[in-house]
Amino acid sequence: MALSDPSVARKHFADLMPPKAYQSMEDVQLWNAFRAGDEQAFIFIYEDNFDRLYAYGLRIAGDGCLVEDVIQEVFIDLKNNRSRIKETDSIKFYLFKCVKRKLHRAASKWLHRREQLEDSHCFGFTLSHEQFLIDKQMDEEELHELNRAIGKLSPRKKEMIYYFFYEGLDYAQIKELMGLGNIKSARNLLYKALDFLRESLVKSER
Repeated sequence: MALSDPSVARKHFADLMPPKAYQSMEDVQLWNAFRAGDEQAFIFIYEDNFDRLYAYGLRIAGDGCLVEDVIQEVFIDLKNNRSRIKETDSIKFYLFKCVKRKLHRAASKWLHRREQLEDSHCFGFTLSHEQFLIDKQMDEEELHELNRAIGKLSPRKKEMIYYFFYEGLDYAQIKELMGLGNIKSARNLLYKALDFLRESLVKSER
């Protein structure tokens, strides 16, 4: 059963679509509603996060089928274990942790998948004027140079930039996702990534 198919997911999880009221809920409220047994809250969480999780998973594994399987497993586990799930004030962060952990576990079972995950672990992405990292006055050429510089970052630095600017995660969340020792390590990694970008942009202007 593929949860990536909205019609299948709706039949599997509930018969009713969630009301618009869920859109105005804070993450804590929405998550607690799901934990308390609210099926509509569960559907809303799934539909509101699937595309984001799929894009995130592809940046880690590069295998669409594997990513879809993992997302399906994550939501089935959530549904089956809701009474034992802890609170969270960031549903996105909680789901990112689940997806990343399961992707690494799945890849570790098969040599070719492990090699594929290691080879594709580059967090490929580009920034546009619509994203808040970009100054609205930046022209197309400058934006092109910035994206070229991002492409030259090491996988770890690129992952840091992605989490901090693209997904808006804080240092504590990034530390946990990346397995860093402390918040200072996360902050230092970001500074190193930004220094590299600045140096690359300065060189491109010469």
